[in-house]
Amino acid sequence: MLKWQHIEYLFGLGSIPLLGLLLYTFLRWKKKTRARIGDPALVGQLVKSFSPLRFGIKVGLVLLALTAVILGAANFQRPGAMQNVNRRGVDVMLVLDVSKSMLARDIKPSRLERAKQLLTRLTDKLENDRIGLVVFAGRAYLQMPLTTDHGATHLYIQNASPDVVPTQGTVIGEALKMANTSFNSKERKYKAIILLSDGEDHDPEALKVARQLASNGVMINTIGIGSPDGSPIVDPATNELKKDDQGNTVISKLNEAELQQLADATNGRYIRMDNLDDVLITMTQQLASVEQKSLSDAAFIDYISYFQWFLGIALVLLLVEYFLPERRRQKLRLAISTVVLFVSCSLSSSAQKENALIRSGNRYYKQKQLDQSQQQYEEAVRKAPANATANYNLGNAQFRKNNYNDAANSYGASVEHSTDKAMQEKGLYNKGVALVKQQKLQESIDAWKKALKLDAADEDARENLQKALQQLRQQQQSQQEKEKKDQQQKKENKDKKDENKEEQPQQPKPQPSRLNKQQVEQYLKTLQQKEKEIQDKMNQNKAKALNQPEKDW
Repeated sequence: MLKWQHIEYLFGLGSIPLLGLLLYTFLRWKKKTRARIGDPALVGQLVKSFSPLRFGIKVGLVLLALTAVILGAANFQRPGAMQNVNRRGVDVMLVLDVSKSMLARDIKPSRLERAKQLLTRLTDKLENDRIGLVVFAGRAYLQMPLTTDHGATHLYIQNASPDVVPTQGTVIGEALKMANTSFNSKERKYKAIILLSDGEDHDPEALKVARQLASNGVMINTIGIGSPDGSPIVDPATNELKKDDQGNTVISKLNEAELQQLADATNGRYIRMDNLDDVLITMTQQLASVEQKSLSDAAFIDYISYFQWFLGIALVLLLVEYFLPERRRQKLRLAISTVVLFVSCSLSSSAQKENALIRSGNRYYKQKQLDQSQQQYEEAVRKAPANATANYNLGNAQFRKNNYNDAANSYGASVEHSTDKAMQEKGLYNKGVALVKQQKLQESIDAWKKALKLDAADEDARENLQKALQQLRQQQQSQQEKEKKDQQQKKENKDKKDENKEEQPQQPKPQPSRLNKQQVEQYLKTLQQKEKEIQDKMNQNKAKALNQPEKDW
């Protein structure tokens, strides 16, 4: 596919008409000035060596050269020669249920749309595998045989709908047979099926077929789409809820039991579609456990660039303009043009080096050589810190190596330096995932909110945002409960301390005396008199008690 590598540079072409308008304005001013100088015949004699035609040609050559420089900076490319590329992978058949029960909306926006989103992202992760597609409802149809053309896979997945299968129902057994016909019957390994369905109708043949496929070395992994509680179905023809023969609203429920049996019968895995990222991780890990074989495929290895042709044309035009006489050689203009050409060549050469590093990093990344890919991306970022693609790919490599903090920073840099909304949205989404891995919930929430502002249809960002908000509320509630408990404990300790303080007897405080000297003397005499009376009574009692026994027990 032909393309411009740096399409944003093409906006520079808008400066060409502006320069032409500026030149036209200058020539008009020049003509008016000549008329005001003096006698037209005398002025004409003075400037007779000047050629307006040659001047116009020279200016036109400069403008054409500038146009060629801008086109060279944008770098026109075409795909290189096709070569056989050897890779290791497995054969994966995607089996998608497109019956009307998949239109239920217990999973937003619908079961079918969610399944298509999952398959699109899953095929991006299976870059080394051959992929085929079978869709089924009341009948099964092979949409695409096994191929490494994942772009075609995306196209068929997006076009899948109940309309492609006229007969409704859920014949899982027939769909599994159809998928099996795409595999090499002489091989007893390297084969896997991923079945996405709500299992609405119980197909008694499905389990028998699954056991037959297991004996042929096929692994069936099943993904349940829907909820066990069920949901009504909106009929797309009438846009009303679907009714049964008795007029009751049809409630479609996820049949997990059958999907679990199919996976168990073939040593596969069953997982319910609750979180798209969890399903992707589980399925990619499960497929990685399948023995892989060498696959041969024809693919583009690189794009051929033609920037040097445009710069060569610009150089030739400038040379012609230089040697075309107007009145005398204009060395200053040549020097300026040479500087412009040199800078343009330097920029294009630098851009080529950055792109070569990115492509090299991509190859290492696909081969799962993360250290090497990260080195290439880091070198590209060092040469061009504002390269959004280099920063984004560096974030991917860092994330795969669990360097979540560095990955979040790299994704942030890609968002900052990108002018493409799609790139910004992907960078913000991935940044949110990297932040939540670090338990930075509020920052991840901010990132996903910004992503949704750029693409309100991103259900993954919406779902992750809802979960992060719920988790943040739980943390805040736990923190509030802890603070409330601490305050209650402090209050109890204070109350207990106050009780202990009240139980202790209060010591009387000495009061200052307010008696004068005479009153004190009178008070002492009274005390002495009472003491004497008490002593006399004690002596009398002692005399009376002489005849009493010594012990009173």
